[in-house]
Amino acid sequence: MQQDELRANDLKDHEIVTFSRLALSLANDYESIYYINANDDSYVEYGTTGEEKSLTVLSLGDDFFKDVTYNVPKLVYEADRKDFLKVFTRENMLAHLEDGKSFMHDYRLVIADKVLYYQLKAIRGSGADSDFFIVGVKNVDAQVRREMIAAAESRIYGEISMALSSRYEVIYYIDTETNRFTQYSSSDEYAKLGVSLKGEDFFATAMPDIDQYIVDDDKNRIKQAVTKQNLLESLKQTGAVSYTYRQMLDGRPQYVTMTAVRPKNDTNRIIIGVMNVDTQIRREQAALEESETYSQIINALAKQYEVIYYVNLDTDHFQEFSASDKYSKLKIGEVGEDFFGETQKNMKRDIYPEDYPIMAKAMEKQQFISDLSETGSTSITYRLMLDGRPQYVTLFAIRPSDDMHHVIIAVSNIDSAKQREIEFRAALGTAIDMANKDALTKVKNKHAYTQAARELDEKSANEDIQYAVIVMDINGLKHINDTKGHNAGDEYIKECCHMICTVFKHSPVFRIGGDEFAVLLTGEDYENREMLLDSFKVDVMENRIKGRANLACGMATYDKGLDQNIEAVFERADKAMYENKKIFKGML
Repeated sequence: MQQDELRANDLKDHEIVTFSRLALSLANDYESIYYINANDDSYVEYGTTGEEKSLTVLSLGDDFFKDVTYNVPKLVYEADRKDFLKVFTRENMLAHLEDGKSFMHDYRLVIADKVLYYQLKAIRGSGADSDFFIVGVKNVDAQVRREMIAAAESRIYGEISMALSSRYEVIYYIDTETNRFTQYSSSDEYAKLGVSLKGEDFFATAMPDIDQYIVDDDKNRIKQAVTKQNLLESLKQTGAVSYTYRQMLDGRPQYVTMTAVRPKNDTNRIIIGVMNVDTQIRREQAALEESETYSQIINALAKQYEVIYYVNLDTDHFQEFSASDKYSKLKIGEVGEDFFGETQKNMKRDIYPEDYPIMAKAMEKQQFISDLSETGSTSITYRLMLDGRPQYVTLFAIRPSDDMHHVIIAVSNIDSAKQREIEFRAALGTAIDMANKDALTKVKNKHAYTQAARELDEKSANEDIQYAVIVMDINGLKHINDTKGHNAGDEYIKECCHMICTVFKHSPVFRIGGDEFAVLLTGEDYENREMLLDSFKVDVMENRIKGRANLACGMATYDKGLDQNIEAVFERADKAMYENKKIFKGML
């Protein structure tokens, strides 16, 4: 009996220590804890203090609800006061806190002129201990603000997602652990189907929807594809899968493509988008139906293509049809078991080295299928080594009608047309260059100056730029033409032009009249404009003494606040040039 009493006392002491530790541990989560007598509303406020965080009485009071009403205007943020006072009346507390229940309330306090988010949790004892309330006050400001930032980011991502999703009839967001899903529809036609916006089991819901809305010939294939096991296995292998089928939309069967992908860094969810491709598919069907038979199409295509491949995308088995002796010299087999593997191997040998990297990437199977799934067709132009030289070819790929397992790939030699295009562009560039060049001096002409001036005006309207204009006029040209003839005058003009180009060698020089030139200074020449102009004037003085080419010159700098356009700058430079010309005439 004595031993039993000792054990009971030990247990009692253990319980006291344990509950004390539990209370202290829980109190560490709160700034304040109020213990309120439910009979007379008296209360004790506890808090943790000191380095060891011991539980300490902070204050006492006779009427908790009266003191709350008194302190709310002093501490609670103005916008939250009304709701706070409504919640913390004795009647509401008793209504919320039935036997053993609890409730929480979020609000804001103003502390040291800062608005901080707080959370209050209240609980009432149950059973025999129902004569008290406990209210805990916790600072949740950092957590709430993190959530607000996250919500803002989520809203931005949501807006981006909605913009991107507009191309899809419908998008499903599926949790593969629970099978729950959410549907987002941007199509009125699809919304009319009445499929639920949220659901408990996507894979169970999908089956009756397939029976109801998908064309009979396509039902079994799509049912098999979208079972959870098959879909997850396909995604595991490729990261993305696509299926095209016919669905009843707007009262008629329409072709759609369903694409399933996993979100980045999220292995527990799948996103499925359904895109209407009916117009594109039917256009391709119409093109194929214009010929009598599939074999006739192959024969017709073979005459204009170097080679055609018929590839099984499931097995990579392929057949080759070649009508070109040049292409047959590449020794590519007529039948093969690994189209993409053999293609990668052959490209290293047959494709022009500069084009190999982009083709190697484009002809990776996963990349190729991804490009193809976008529109049902894809094309790429590159250079292939034929007859010992690089020749331009275009690869065009398209899926056959109603056959998602195969693709037709045709390679067309477009080298002659491409070479003509290159020659035309070169000739056009030469013609444009000639149209902008002065025939005598080989510098740019007035037409080129007008174009350059227009570009500077457009640029200055949108950004801060710096430039200067120098206007030059040849001195004594008329005298040379009259006394020595126009051939001598032409040589004199070229000598003057050479003199300008030598000094202003980093800036465009324009001959804008018979004896008039202009220079547009930007960049390094603009920064050194005064030094360059002084150097030019020194050369002019030396030539004048020697009886050689010389010019009058004037410069003006663009002032954004003063000049509406380059014409205003030119006029000031032109005026300065005529002032300089007067000095020259005065020296004669």
